[in-house]
Amino acid sequence: MRLYRNERLIKRNKFLGRFMMFGGLGASFAAVIIVFLQPTLLSLAFGLMLAGGLFSQLGTAVHNRFGRSPRIDEVLDDSLKGLGDNYTMFHYYLSTNHALFTPAGVFALIPRDEKGEVRYESDQWILKLGKRRFGRSQKPLKDLERNAARDTKALKRTLTKKIPNGSEIPVNPLLVFIADEATLDLDGAPIAAVHRKKLKSYLRRLERQKSYSAEEIQQLVSAFNIAPDNSD
Repeated sequence: MRLYRNERLIKRNKFLGRFMMFGGLGASFAAVIIVFLQPTLLSLAFGLMLAGGLFSQLGTAVHNRFGRSPRIDEVLDDSLKGLGDNYTMFHYYLSTNHALFTPAGVFALIPRDEKGEVRYESDQWILKLGKRRFGRSQKPLKDLERNAARDTKALKRTLTKKIPNGSEIPVNPLLVFIADEATLDLDGAPIAAVHRKKLKSYLRRLERQKSYSAEEIQQLVSAFNIAPDNSD
């Protein structure tokens, strides 16, 4: 598989996540000091505490995506290891996080990290939470279809802009559940979905369709000045 990864964006966001995490903690610590040393500045301390908590929370989310190991892009690459050069992956380019070019068309891969049983029933995506004495036993995944449609539309728009004669090539979302604990029961779901352990075999079973040629993919690489990934 040919692989293109936006290392500059990954490094930048990793640094940004750490900066926001520790900056937020620092602001919260400063708020505590102000409360003890200058009680009259309580409103300032409260503002610092609120901003620090928000900054730290956002920083943790960014760091978990770009700073942890393995990252989501690395998990996807491992799941696709062994595919031939007629498959091409772009990470953090092309207006979506993970774009996969295959003989069956182009896919916007949408990673999901839900743990537990994911079902599609009564026109809803549902995460089963197991038996609970208190609280809900299931949670609707309301954002799933909306996020998938947004990523797919953005990818299609970018490809059409850069390679106008490829407008007829299918671009579809593909949900990839990456947690080992995830199980899927998705009969009738409107969006294709697969566990990461079955991702490679799923792609190989797809019927061939019109897709981008190696030359057209190289056009994209040149248009975005993308360097090939050498991690493999």
